[in-house]
This record gives sequence, structure tokens and C-alpha cells, in this order.
Amino acid sequence: MWIISRVFGESRYTRLTFITTLIQCLTVITFEAIIYVYHTQEVNVLSTEQFNNTNGVEYANARSLSVYHILFMIAQLFMVGMFIDAIYQKNTIQLIALVCFEFGMTIYSGIQYRQAATLFDNAAAKATIIAIIEAKLGMFHQSYWAELMVVATMVVFMLIFTAFAYKLYQEFGWSIYKKIGADLAMRDVYKMYQIFMMLLKFDVFFFLSLSIQYLVVLVVRGNTAGANFNLSSLLIKHILLSTIVTVVMMVLAFWGLKSERRTVLYSFMVCGVCSMAYFIYLLVDVNNNPDFYEGSRTFLTFFCKLFFLLLGEEGEETKSLAVDGDSGCLSAFSWSDFSEN
Repeated sequence: MWIISRVFGESRYTRLTFITTLIQCLTVITFEAIIYVYHTQEVNVLSTEQFNNTNGVEYANARSLSVYHILFMIAQLFMVGMFIDAIYQKNTIQLIALVCFEFGMTIYSGIQYRQAATLFDNAAAKATIIAIIEAKLGMFHQSYWAELMVVATMVVFMLIFTAFAYKLYQEFGWSIYKKIGADLAMRDVYKMYQIFMMLLKFDVFFFLSLSIQYLVVLVVRGNTAGANFNLSSLLIKHILLSTIVTVVMMVLAFWGLKSERRTVLYSFMVCGVCSMAYFIYLLVDVNNNPDFYEGSRTFLTFFCKLFFLLLGEEGEETKSLAVDGDSGCLSAFSWSDFSEN
């Protein structure tokens, strides 16, 4: 009970919003698991009928689509975790970002339905593929009802979450004002801190999403490509140039912010430039090889551009925070105090 009171405080809106977010998470994950099972059955039919040899691109597209169902389930868990963090830290900026994130997931739920319904529209053997799936499973696109339920669930809960978030925004603003007061300098520093921390958390999620998508594409294409496809070298290159650099970058960001050291923050910016250079290369490769990335190209491009946007915003916030480095402004805040108000 002490932990619940410390995290959620005495506000009924924090508890109602958390319950709403948790119900959404469990409901969507349940339906997404059903969708994943149905989709896996269709992929297995294609594999059994050896369509991976005669229609390699279509088979690879179908297999690649599975990763998005998993990512969508992870996104629901991420949403719950970020909301708990937002109410504990009284982070109004993060609360606004979560409303946008909720809206984005709602849009994707509609895209997901269209992806599954039009999966084989560009295939030369579309009629044959669908006929075989119907003969084996009874019908094509069995998951349509679960996908529509996900869309309806997301729309309803997005509206509820937005309404509750507005109430929480007002409560958080009053709590912060009581702690900081009318000091404009302190409010500006606190706002920069909120934005920077929020960007880092979303950066981690979208980076992992992008890396998972790319790794799945490499593995799937590697299994359907010829002997000239060097899967191991591409995997090693991606892990070294992307994962390790980005993980180091995130560690430097959190360390530099907590310790208020300019040199660490500037090191984070250097790693950010290196990471951005690699993802520019990845973006060019994705668009120069549309056949290789068919079925994943749109989302890989979207996540790359979103990653650039996040890194650019982080760079701006890092420069602003570095100006106040070594000043002790950030350490003046006791973040747990906000949760107690």
C-alpha cells in the first residue's frame, strides 16, 4: 500500500488512468496474440506448400509481418511503464508525449488491418496463394475480427486516456508550481530536463523497434536469398555500428544528466552523430534496395526518420542543458518530492 500511495499519490485520476491503461494493455495484447497465431498459421501453410521457393518475396513479406504484431504488444507494455514513470516523476511533457503515442498506436491498429488484408495483392500468384490458404485453413485473413476489435479498443481507450491526461496535466502543473514556485530560471531548467528524459526513453523504444525490424528482415531474407548473401557480416556490422554505439550513447546521456558534467554530455552528442550517420546509411540502403526490404521498407523508413528527429531534438536539449552544467540547477530538484505532493 505504501508503494501504491507513493507512486499514485492520493489523486483518483492517476488511479483511474492507470487502471484504464492496464485494461487497454491486457485487452490489446490478448487480441494481438490471437492475430499472431492466425498469421503464423498462414505463414506455415506457405512454407508447407514451398511458396518460399516459388514466391520468395511474398513468403518473406508474410514472415516479416509477424514482427509488427510482437512490437505492437511490446508497445502496450511500454505505454504502461511510461505512464507509471510519468505520474511518479510528475512529468507533464511525458504525459503529452504519451497522448501522441496513444494516437500513433491507434493509427497503426488501422494500418495493421490493411496490411493483413492486402498482404498478397501484388503477388502474381495471388489467387493461387489465397486458394491454398482457404483450402488448408477454411478462409483467408481469419484474423480480421480480432484486428477490428483492436481498432475499436484503441479508439475508445485513446479518447478516455486523453480526457484523463488533461486532468492529470492540471494536477501535475500545480504540484510542480508548489515545489519550484515562480522562479522562471528553475522552471526552464526543469522543463528542459523533462523533455530530455522523455526523449531518451522514447529513443530507447524506437531504437529497439528499428533494430528488431532490421534484424528480422536480415534473418528472413538470409534464409530465402542465395549463397552470395552474407548474413553473418551484416548482423555483426549492425550490432557493432548500431546497438553498441547507441547503448553507450544512452548511458552517457543518463550519466551526464545526473552528474551534470559537460564533457559527458558532449560525448553523448558525438555518439549521437555517429549513430545518426549509420542510420542515414541504413535509410539509403533501404530505399536503394526496395525488393530486398519489400514488406518492411515503409516502416523501416518511418522508424529511421523518427529516430533522426529524436536525435536532433536530443542534440538541441543537450546543448541547452550543457550551458547549465556544473551549476547545480538540476540537483536542486528532488524528484521524489513531486510524487509526495
